[in-house]
Amino acid sequence: MTTKNVIDISAYQTKVDYQKVKDAGIDGVILRCGLTYWGKQTPAEDSLFQTHYQGFRAVSMPIGVYYYSAADSVSKALEEAAFVQRILKGKQFAYPVYYDMENEQRMGPLSKKDLTRVAEAFCDAMEKAGYYVGVYANTNYFQNKLDHAALAKKYTIWLADYRAENANRTLMRDLFQYTSKGKVNGITGNVDLNECYKDFPAAIQSAKKNGFSAAVPAPKPPAPAARTYVVKAGDSFWKIAKEQLGDGARYQELASYNKLRVDDVIYPGQVLKLPNASSSTPAARTYVVKAGDSFWKIAKEQLGDGTRYQELASYNKLDVSDVIYPGQVLKLP
Repeated sequence: MTTKNVIDISAYQTKVDYQKVKDAGIDGVILRCGLTYWGKQTPAEDSLFQTHYQGFRAVSMPIGVYYYSAADSVSKALEEAAFVQRILKGKQFAYPVYYDMENEQRMGPLSKKDLTRVAEAFCDAMEKAGYYVGVYANTNYFQNKLDHAALAKKYTIWLADYRAENANRTLMRDLFQYTSKGKVNGITGNVDLNECYKDFPAAIQSAKKNGFSAAVPAPKPPAPAARTYVVKAGDSFWKIAKEQLGDGARYQELASYNKLRVDDVIYPGQVLKLPNASSSTPAARTYVVKAGDSFWKIAKEQLGDGTRYQELASYNKLDVSDVIYPGQVLKLP
C-alpha cells in the first residue's frame, strides 16, 4: 500500500479550512475526541471535536479519533471507554479509535504489567462496542512501560517518535507520528504529521466497525418543489403566463394545468400551480454531484464560499454528514 499522509488535531488547532487541508494532499485526520484531566481525573469532550468532525465530514475526509487518557486503573479505563462510546455514538470513522497513553503523572508509577492491563481494558471494551481500536504511545512507553508485543498482536499501533533519523525503526506500527511541528495549508500554526502504512478505510468498512455496521443508504435526490403563484389584483391568465412562464400565449396551458377554463374568474389570493417555465424564465439553480464532490467543495465553487456548506445541506433537507453521490441533483440557495 502507498504510504498515506495523516494529521491529528485537537482544540489546539482553532482555525481550520477543511477543504484546503484536503486539497493539500492530506489523506486522513485523527481528531482528539476527549481527554481525562489528571488532577480530578474528569473525562471531558474536546471543545472542538464536533466542529472538526462536521467540517471534515463536509469535505469527505476519512476521520479517526483518539482519547487522551489519564487512567491509572482498569476501572478508570472502563469509565473512559464508556465516556468515549457516548460521544462517538451515531458517527462513522474510517480510521481507528486510539487510546493515547503518555500521561506521566498518573501512568508513570504503574508497572508495565498494570499499564498494559489498563490499555487492554479500554481497547477490549471499545472492541465489544463495535470499534476498531489501537494504542498510541511514544517509543519510550512502548519499550519500557507497555508490553508492545502483546498489544501489537491484538490492536493497531500508533507510534510517536520525533527523533528524525534516530527514530525507532523496529517497533511494529501502522501509524507513525514523526513531528509535532508540521505545516499544512489550511491550518494555522503547527500540526502533528503522520505516515500511515495500512488501508484503514477499506479494513474498517469491510469489518463493519466504527459505525459502518449497517450500510448507509444514499439519499434520494430531492423532488423538485412545485412552483406556484399567488394571484394579485389586475392579474389574468395571459398576464401571469407572460410574467411567470415567459410567454402570454401559454395562458390556456396555465388554465388547464389548474383544471380551470380560460373564462373562469381568478381572484386575488388564489394560488395557481405553474407548469414548467420556458427557457426564457430563470429556472431554479441546481447542481449535479460529480465524483470527489463534497458539500464544502460545491459550496465553494457554486456559492463562492465553502463555509456555506451547512446552508447548502440544509437547503436540500440533508445533514452535512449525509453521503452525496455522483448524479445526485442538489438545489442551490
